[in-house]
Amino acid sequence: LAIKYWKGKFATVAGINPDYSYGRNNMAAFVAMLKRFNIDHKVVTEQWPKVGTMDLTSHVAALKAAKPDLIFSSLLFADLPVFMKQAHAAELTKDSKLVFPAAGWQHTLMKKEFTPEGILFGHNTFYFDNPNGSPLAKEFVAWYERTYKDYPEWEADRAYFAIASYKAAVENAAKAKNGSWPSQDDVIEAMAGLSVESLGGKGAWRKDHIAEQTFVQGLTTHNNKYDFVTLGSFETMYASDLQKPPGANFWDWIKTAQFKI
Repeated sequence: LAIKYWKGKFATVAGINPDYSYGRNNMAAFVAMLKRFNIDHKVVTEQWPKVGTMDLTSHVAALKAAKPDLIFSSLLFADLPVFMKQAHAAELTKDSKLVFPAAGWQHTLMKKEFTPEGILFGHNTFYFDNPNGSPLAKEFVAWYERTYKDYPEWEADRAYFAIASYKAAVENAAKAKNGSWPSQDDVIEAMAGLSVESLGGKGAWRKDHIAEQTFVQGLTTHNNKYDFVTLGSFETMYASDLQKPPGANFWDWIKTAQFKI
């Protein structure tokens, strides 16, 4: 989406990502995508705060000094809203385009006062305010709000997907055994190729036991009834269009994969 919306509008890129495999793989994949689509760019700084680091002022200062056109970040824990506050105070968010693919995990903490509009913001497999959400999703969000005075993020969908998948697999395996209780191997076999409706949309299991789900990312807006940002325009994508096929090497696959841009 960064390429779709901003191709030709940035030349220098910076990253601030958690210093473990998830963060490093995300940054590497983003740069690989830029190369895949022949986007001229220069990485001017990469910041790698340790997980749990809450004072990010030195990282913010390094980013500001580098003056990047675009900042990519897969921060997703409690450090994310802290970073946004500190970045806003340093006016880092004023001139740089921001790409935050995992920000939805902290969505209610991404307050309008320090989170600007126009950020590329990922809600992973569940966006609570999706106008296209299923009756199941809308019922769950309403229940969650009544019960917890809050709004759910994608971990709710992951839990639901896991339970719904297991339930369906047990039922299918038991049916195949004429009602006898299935073994663990029976359930595993029944889950491969299974498809269920989750809170965020369709979810399925590939034959190689990799999950496929529905993903939502888009641009933030302040035009809502909340004190935090939501999505204005957004895209809904399915995992089969986003992840490597069975047996493929990710870094080789990304060089030739066809993405909808």
